[in-house]
Amino acid sequence: MSIQDLIINRRSIKKFEQDSHFEDAKIQQAIELAAYAPNHGMREPWRVIWVKKDRLPAYGRLFAEVNFKNDSAKGQAFIDMAAKLGGILIIAGPVDRRQKQRLEDLLAVGGYMQTLSLLLFDAGIGSCIKTPASLTEPKFNEALGIHDHEMIHGLVYLTELPEETAGKPRKNINLISEF
Repeated sequence: MSIQDLIINRRSIKKFEQDSHFEDAKIQQAIELAAYAPNHGMREPWRVIWVKKDRLPAYGRLFAEVNFKNDSAKGQAFIDMAAKLGGILIIAGPVDRRQKQRLEDLLAVGGYMQTLSLLLFDAGIGSCIKTPASLTEPKFNEALGIHDHEMIHGLVYLTELPEETAGKPRKNINLISEF
């Protein structure tokens, strides 16, 4: 598939009904190749915490405990859904106190995550980037080994691709203005 086709046809897959299983080698290759995404000053301000298939129930319980403390039904529904995923990639990285470097790091992480999504799609793996409020919860961060000088940028859920992933027309067609 050409890079243009990948960009046009990749979609965030938000249905997690099917039990997903993927070869670790495909996921690892996507993680490693995504590191070639452009980033400012070759800082590569990311690291990946890979929650593999066998660890998803434990992760689901942690997430449910942090996010659904007062709603056990929602918590159990999340645990059940998480167990169907093919894995979760947690993208974390340093927080630079310098404003310019922090902005550059955030842009670089966005480029990494988009490149990762394209590579996963090319490998036949569906993905969806999630940014729940619990990314900043101390208990969640501590359990995931997030250091004091780091933050979680997002979660990448890995799931089956639907049979159709045709591109959708974009709303923002007037991207260019002239100076």
